[in-house]
Amino acid sequence: MGSLPPWWPVVFALVAGCGSTQSAPAQPPPIEVVSHPRASPEVLRGERLLAEGKVREAKHVFEQALADDPNDARAWLDLGLVHEASDDFVSAEKAYRRSADVDPNFAEAFNNLGVLLREDGKLPEATTMLERAVALDPQLTAARFNLALAYEERGRLADAEREYLATIDRLANDPVPRINLAMMLLGMGRREAAAEQLRAARPMVRGDVLLSIPVGEGLRRAGLPEEAVPVLRAALSQASDPPPTELLAELALAYYAAGKIDAAEATMRRALGQNELDPALQYAYGSILAKQGQLGKARAHLRRAAKLDPDGPYADRARARLEALSQ
Repeated sequence: MGSLPPWWPVVFALVAGCGSTQSAPAQPPPIEVVSHPRASPEVLRGERLLAEGKVREAKHVFEQALADDPNDARAWLDLGLVHEASDDFVSAEKAYRRSADVDPNFAEAFNNLGVLLREDGKLPEATTMLERAVALDPQLTAARFNLALAYEERGRLADAEREYLATIDRLANDPVPRINLAMMLLGMGRREAAAEQLRAARPMVRGDVLLSIPVGEGLRRAGLPEEAVPVLRAALSQASDPPPTELLAELALAYYAAGKIDAAEATMRRALGQNELDPALQYAYGSILAKQGQLGKARAHLRRAAKLDPDGPYADRARARLEALSQ
């Protein structure tokens, strides 16, 4: 990927003199080697229990393993997973920190800790932990993806793009990092680059209704509603009954952007029938009706959008649209 990225570890060796004025021979910096702690038979048993969903039993096994060996970094990591599964995030953080303290070269411990901190809104420290994980093990794809998310949330978009691309390079057939990167690129105004990622993701999401929705949304936002419509229609044909409201709404917006106003109205009406208390749907439906020239009905739905969430973003849009219709 060119020059060394900023998270690459730089280690300086300080050489102390012993009264001599001569310089000591140059020494190469120490190389940090990522560790992969082996699991004891007891820890392996706990991991099998955890994989089977037997969280309490697994917790007991890991606690016993740590009573036998308080410096078992893998057992601490697994205990953190148990705490997360139990929604005890404070204890999970403590366990991950202990794992990283016991073995400072255990990349997975830093990754898990970084994810937990990011989800808790502690972005600067989360970034540091994830950078450490990637520096130790650049092949740890989960850490690179999580680091991309942290960079994006902090507004470090160039760094986020680098880590998304590194993740895509290692997970070429996984649509999720491509979708995330595309959505970020759209926010940056880079529609062509976003479209490239979405087109690559499109065949990967066939049969996956939920992942088809952001692909369709992204293609629409990239100015390609004609490409978005077939993606969303295919997802609709595979969806359960009733289909996700988000899918119907996004298909309606794609129809609208493609100039198929009648199809947009029918699809948005169906979405609204599933959730009439959603101000965004009320606003979208009112806008479609206005486009059709059904101004009376349009005003009614726009007023409903403003009333449902008076201080929300769609209320402001609805009021502005109502004012425009009255002129």
